[in-house]
Order: sequence, then C-alpha cells, then structure tokens
Amino acid sequence: MGLAWTTMGRSTLYIETTQVEQGEGKGSLHLTSQLGDVMKESAQIAHTVARAILAAKDPENPFFANSKVHLHVRAGATPKDGPSAGCTMITSLFSLAMNKRVKKELIITGEVTLTGRVLPIGGVCVHLHIYFSRLSDSCYNCWCVTLM
Repeated sequence: MGLAWTTMGRSTLYIETTQVEQGEGKGSLHLTSQLGDVMKESAQIAHTVARAILAAKDPENPFFANSKVHLHVRAGATPKDGPSAGCTMITSLFSLAMNKRVKKELIITGEVTLTGRVLPIGGVCVHLHIYFSRLSDSCYNCWCVTLM
C-alpha cells in the first residue's frame, strides 16, 4: 500500500504484482491500470532497481531474469501520475521475487531514482494524515529493507 498526494487530494495506492509466466530469458514487466507517464516510468525504474539489487544480494535467484511479472495499481477515482509509488512498487516486486509477504498494515511512500536512491518526500504532514486516517501500525519513507 502506498501513499499519494494528487490534485484530487490524498489517496492510498494498492499495488499488486504477480508472476505471469516463467522460463529461461522470459524476464519482463507488464503494467496495467490508469497509469500516467510518470507512474509508468516509476514502475520501469522499480523493476530495474529491484532486478539490480536482487542480482547483487542474491545472485543465485534468477527470478527477474526468468519471470514475466504483472504489476497492477488498483483503479480508483484518482488519476495515478506521481512518482512517489516507486518504493511501494519495489517492495511489491521484492515480495514476489523472494516469496515473502509484506505486512498488510505497512504503508510506504517515496520516489526512487534509477540508481536506487530514495528521494525525500514532500508533504510529510499530508502523508502522515493519510497514514493515521488508515490506522496503520507502520509508516516508512523507505523501501524493501524489511524484506532483505
């Protein structure tokens, strides 16, 4: 679950990933939802960063090289075109690749660069308001460290 601030107001983004196909050299990413260009770029960056980090941390795990992955941001009334879902996307991808569940109450926000750097978020007060309104136990401006 990711936090977002859009022109329509605050929003919670539910990001889902699943493995569609597996086989030697089948590594790819398929995106669905009402994603704007920025969100599509964030998803591609998340996939690239997740692949690189998994290869460095666990070279024996060929998941991304051999899996067609489907990433979906559940539809809602809010247009999805902001970069702050990058951390959430990476966490979802790592969860799938490592076969580890993410806590249901975990909410993540933050933009990720192509080199894997997490950028500071804007609107911290807004994000915290969303967090508390969802009554979550955990809110992080970080990413998949808990999965590694």
